Amino acid sequence: MKKTLLAATTGFVLAGASLTAHAQSSVTLYGILDAGMNYYSNSHGTQGHVNFGSGGYYGDRWGMKGNEDLGAGLSAIFQVENGFDIGSGKLGSSSTEFNRQAFMGLQSTQYGKLTFGRQYEPTTDLLEGHGPDMGSGGIATYPGDLSDYDNNIRVNNSVKYRSVTYKGLTGEVMYGFGGTAGSMNSGSTAAAGVSYDQGPIFLGAVYFRSVNATPNTTAWSGTSNAIPSSSLLNGFNTARSMQFANAVATYTFGNVTAGLNYAYTQYRPTGALSVFTHPIAFNSVGAELQYMPIPALALGVGYTYTIGQSVDASSQASKPQVHEVGGKAIYNISKRTGFYTFAGWSHSSGTTLNASATGLIAATPTLGDTATGAWSSSRSQAVVQIGMFSQF
Repeated sequence: MKKTLLAATTGFVLAGASLTAHAQSSVTLYGILDAGMNYYSNSHGTQGHVNFGSGGYYGDRWGMKGNEDLGAGLSAIFQVENGFDIGSGKLGSSSTEFNRQAFMGLQSTQYGKLTFGRQYEPTTDLLEGHGPDMGSGGIATYPGDLSDYDNNIRVNNSVKYRSVTYKGLTGEVMYGFGGTAGSMNSGSTAAAGVSYDQGPIFLGAVYFRSVNATPNTTAWSGTSNAIPSSSLLNGFNTARSMQFANAVATYTFGNVTAGLNYAYTQYRPTGALSVFTHPIAFNSVGAELQYMPIPALALGVGYTYTIGQSVDASSQASKPQVHEVGGKAIYNISKRTGFYTFAGWSHSSGTTLNASATGLIAATPTLGDTATGAWSSSRSQAVVQIGMFSQF
């Protein structure tokens, strides 16, 4: 018996030694630095506001990612990434060390990738570069980025599977565990998406749903930061759940790419509030154009239109409506460093829910996610950004 155990143990040790000898691993430190200046025609009532801009195009970040070859096309992977403010050195989140990403898992050349942790939802992975960003660089990415076309949402405690790409098709599904005792639904997030990228054609669609762990409060809580901070949407932090469906289509001919995008975003109430008593949906549509006269230069223009349902069911005339138009110019002076200029203008009408969900306020513009936290106090807003970035 002892000889049998000794032989078996020796076999496992030798097998492990053989695997270690052939396995290859790597750890990469990377990051992006982005700084510039922002001009707001109106920011919380301040006219002609100019400030230092951190992360105008790329969010400032640093991170580490690793890969260990396990053989037979299988690898163990990890990635941790933190955002920060280059102007002050502050972390992107005071309570989250790796606020952008933190995950690990397995990746197979044959079966795809399975990961666990804090991760992007499928819109960022599959659609971001083909949506409103393509024309405006984030300036005109729907008001307050209400459908996550510009990379605002991360999902905690999540499991995500991404398929291999087969004849241009890629699929992705994810689930975020809410962590509420006795309830699988409270605080949870579920999402799925698919894209087709073949030749000049790109098509993609994503569905996302998140459930509030603390409905009826004015602070959204759950596995995802699903409600962006904007004058149009702040009141919906009280919602029981939110969901959106995104779709994009682009076609490239020569050095020009044209695209259309759409989003349906809905907030569902708890039924306990006096004003927010029925589901409120926003429909958004956009058209984008990008022109690259040389590989180092990207020029773009885009337009989006958003219309929402009236919070006051008795007055359809108060439907919130937002028009946004934006443009971009990005010039890369090297493989890692470049300059950018973005400009956008937005105009709104109608009413929306106030921050406490107790009444109505005028719907005012929040240009894309650029002006998140710096929305206008009037019906119009213009934003101009200039800056540079460097990657390492």
